[in-house]
Amino acid sequence: MANVDITATVSDDDRALIVADVVAAIRPMIESRHTLLVDGDRLAELLGVSRPTIDRLRADSVIPSVLIGRRRLYNPDAVLAALEERK
Repeated sequence: MANVDITATVSDDDRALIVADVVAAIRPMIESRHTLLVDGDRLAELLGVSRPTIDRLRADSVIPSVLIGRRRLYNPDAVLAALEERK
């Protein structure tokens, strides 16, 4: 396959506008703190307990969870906080 070199001349003003647009577009992704959600199997692994234990704690309203579609997910930070409060 042949190499193709593409050369474009962009003025400093245009380059600054492009950089500003790119930064504005990715800033929300960089600055946002998306909550990490995990499924029950992963939560059980993280806590070192069995999956039935996770299910029992959820059913007893000891740990919080969210239902997204048909998936039950957990925020590990919220689960740890709930377990700490229980002590």
